[in-house]
Amino acid sequence: MNKPDFVCGIDGGGTKTAVLCSTLQNQVIEKRTFGPFNLNSIGEEAFRNILCEIVLFLQGIGNCRALCIGAAGVNNTRMAEIVTQVFSAAGIPCKLTGDQNIAHTGALGGKEGIALIAGTGSVCFGKSADGRTAMAGGWGHLLGDEGSGYALGRDALRATSRLFDGYGEPTVLKNLIKAEFGLDSPEKIVTYVYSNDKSAVAAISHIVDEAASENDPVAIRIIRDNAAQLVSQVTAVSDRLDLKSCDVALLGGLLANPTPLRAQFVRLLSEANPMLKCTEPLHSAAEGAVMEALSLVRNS
Repeated sequence: MNKPDFVCGIDGGGTKTAVLCSTLQNQVIEKRTFGPFNLNSIGEEAFRNILCEIVLFLQGIGNCRALCIGAAGVNNTRMAEIVTQVFSAAGIPCKLTGDQNIAHTGALGGKEGIALIAGTGSVCFGKSADGRTAMAGGWGHLLGDEGSGYALGRDALRATSRLFDGYGEPTVLKNLIKAEFGLDSPEKIVTYVYSNDKSAVAAISHIVDEAASENDPVAIRIIRDNAAQLVSQVTAVSDRLDLKSCDVALLGGLLANPTPLRAQFVRLLSEANPMLKCTEPLHSAAEGAVMEALSLVRNS
C-alpha cells in the first residue's frame, strides 16, 4: 500500500516538542509529543537524537513533502546546521523559523495582524498583508520580557528586596512570598534568583495577582506598568507596519487566561488605540507550522 503524502508542523518548546502531521488538504492525520527542543539546555547529542526520533516517526507515516519547525533560538547557527543536516539526509524539505512566526500564523489564520505572547517571557510580532514583519520585545529576560511572568516575579522580588533595605514602599508581597516560597531573608532571595533559571522567578508572578486582589498598591502598579509596556510594544509594531486597524491575538499563559494583566492590557490598549481589536487565537502554534509547511508545498 502506498503511504500518503503529507506535511508536518513542529512547535519546538523548552520543555516539549509538539509534532503535527496533516494531509495536503490540511486534515490532521498524526500528532506526537517529543522532548525539549532546546540545543543549549540539552546539548548536541540529545538534540540530534530528538531530531532523529522525529525523522523515524515521519518516515513511518509516509512521504513528508514539507516540514516547518518553529522554535526559540533559531538564530543559533549551530542549531540551524544540525536541523539542516538531519532532515536533508532524510530527504525532507525543512524550514526553520522563530516560534513567534508560527504562533502568529496559527493565531491569526495566516492573515495580517499582531500576535502578543506573554508567558514566562514575552514578545510582540506582527505581519502586514504584503508580507512585511516587525517585532518588539523578544530580547530575553536580561534586556526585556516586559509583561511576562518573569517580569512580574522580578518586580515583586525587587519590591521585597527594597523593604529589606529599608526604603521600599509597604506591600503585602513580602509576606506572601515568604509564606509560599520561604524567602524570608536577603540571602535566601539572592540564592533563589541566582541559583535557578528564569522560570523560578516567573513562578512568583501569581503572588502579584494575589496581592493585587487585596488592593495592594505596589502589586497593582506592577501589573499596570507591565501592561502599559505591552501596549507600547503593540503600538510600535502597528506603527511600523502601518496596521491602523487589525486584530491583536493574545497568547501565552498571562494573556490567554483571565488574569489581571490581561484585563489591564485590554483596557489600556482600547484607550490608546481603539482600532486595534484583541482576539482569541484561531489555531495553535503547531497548526500554524502546518500552515507554513503547506505554503512551502504550494510554492515549490
